[in-house]
Amino acid sequence: MVLDPKKLGQNIKKLRQVKKISQEMLARQADLKLSNLAKLEGGFNLNPTLTSLLAIAKVLSDGSIDKLLK
Repeated sequence: MVLDPKKLGQNIKKLRQVKKISQEMLARQADLKLSNLAKLEGGFNLNPTLTSLLAIAKVLSDGSIDKLLK
């Protein structure tokens, strides 16, 4: 499976907006730097860590990164 950074960013943003939380709140809850989260959402991070993706998924969904990668 090839990771599409733009699609990943769109999925993170969509899930975040559904939960009605800001980037700042998501970054804080996932223990990420806001700048790193912004790069992910913008599709500019071509090599996100599994740890970051799992932390985001834990906040936004059931903890599975499947919804982030669809």
